[in-house]
Amino acid sequence: MTEQYVSAFLKTTEAKGRSKWTITWYRSILNIFAAMYPALPRDPVQCEEFILTCTAGDERRHGYYRALRALYNYAERRMGLKNNPMRQMDPPGRKKKLPRPLTPEQLNQLLVFPHPARIQAVLLFISDTGARLSEFLSLDKDSFFETEYGVIASITGKTGERLVPVSRNVYNNVIKVVPLNISSNRLSRIVSQAFREAHVPGSAINLRHTFGTLWEGSEESLQSIMGHSDFQTTQRYRELRTKLICQQHAMYSPLRHVLPMSKNML
Repeated sequence: MTEQYVSAFLKTTEAKGRSKWTITWYRSILNIFAAMYPALPRDPVQCEEFILTCTAGDERRHGYYRALRALYNYAERRMGLKNNPMRQMDPPGRKKKLPRPLTPEQLNQLLVFPHPARIQAVLLFISDTGARLSEFLSLDKDSFFETEYGVIASITGKTGERLVPVSRNVYNNVIKVVPLNISSNRLSRIVSQAFREAHVPGSAINLRHTFGTLWEGSEESLQSIMGHSDFQTTQRYRELRTKLICQQHAMYSPLRHVLPMSKNML
């Protein structure tokens, strides 16, 4: 039964110390798979059919593929499964996506809007730390501690636990409202509504992208703060920052004021 394979896989994954977020992610996909195929498929066509049921975009579809691959590799290695169908499949394609940051003006417009205290705290914390929205929900009052260098937050996310510096004024706002004790989906809807009320396009993920793009310190520090397991993810923010700098240079170069050049000549 597929359900038995999924249950055993999730227990082992949890025993390996994978994050709560990762376990929830696997469960959300594999439970759908088990409901769709009570008997574990051995035909790659059926696995491909399941992946194609995802219409949420190529990143999510690739996530379905990765979840199935992890399940079948576990079943093959630990439960003696023969004829692993994932070995006959190629991963679905996915387009390269650059981060989508807010401009400094948009960020200011969002943060000066009179949001309720708990939402203001969420927006400030993500803007200040680049944390994921789901990671904010792991915070409670014991997540923060003082050091001789300032306030540090212990954040638990998809790559495990990491220590992140927090600005004093942000800490003063956040410590009053944590823990939030609401679901990730509900918090996501509330934050998206806050963006709409402030007339700023985007959602919580754009704040994370904004942090990474506007960060002016080292890439190593950025990777540590944002919790990237892959350094290439961190480097995408450098690429976008270069793009923004070039766009700003094209718009504001002083030569536009002193040389009678056409736009094509600059």
